[in-house]
Amino acid sequence: MPLTKVISAKDAEASRTAALVLKKGGIIIYPTETLYGLGVIASMNDSVEKIFDIKGRPHGKPIPLLVRDKDMLLEIAEVTELASSLANRFWPGALTLILKQKANLPELITCGTRKIALRISAHPFLQELFELINEPITSTSANLSGDENLHDSDELFEAFNGKVDLIVDSGKIPESRGSTIVDLTLEPPQILREGDININTLKEFIDGNN
Repeated sequence: MPLTKVISAKDAEASRTAALVLKKGGIIIYPTETLYGLGVIASMNDSVEKIFDIKGRPHGKPIPLLVRDKDMLLEIAEVTELASSLANRFWPGALTLILKQKANLPELITCGTRKIALRISAHPFLQELFELINEPITSTSANLSGDENLHDSDELFEAFNGKVDLIVDSGKIPESRGSTIVDLTLEPPQILREGDININTLKEFIDGNN
C-alpha cells in the first residue's frame, strides 16, 4: 500500500474523502470522542479481515460497530425496551450496547456469538460521515492488539502508515477510558467495562428502567 493519506477532521472535504475510501473497501482511522478507531464498512468481509490482520487481533474476538442513528440500529439488532431507553438517554456518547444480532454480517464481526456491540458517536466528523454512508462501520481502537491506545495522530501515522488508506487527523484526543460497555443479551444486564460513563450512574438508570 502506498503512503497513507492524512486529512484534517476540520477539512471541508474530510467526510467526503473518508466516505469514498470506505465505499471502495478501504480502511480509515478516524476520531471519536473517546479514541481513534479503525473503520471499514461492516458488511465488507474482505475489509473486515484486513482489520484483524493490521491489528494482529485474534479471530475469536468480535469487533464493535458504530451506527448512524436508531433507525440503523433497528436494521441490524434486536432492540429491547431497555436498549431503546439507554440509547435515548446516553446516545450519542460513550456507551456501547451489546444486543442480539438481526442482520447478516461477516462472521468475523460477531465471531459466531450472534451478538453485536454498537454505539452512536458524538464526534462531529462521524455525524458528517454518516450523512454520506448508509451502513455501520467498524469501531475497534486504532492500535496493535494488546498495545496501549494511541491518542495522537503523529503516533498513529508512525504505527499505520502504509497499512491504512486514510487517517482523519483530529490532533491529540484527550485521555479517555473509552466507552462503558453493557451486555443487554443477559438477564440481568451486565456491565462489562466501566468507561467514561460512571458505572453507578448506569446501574441506577438500568435499575429504574428494567
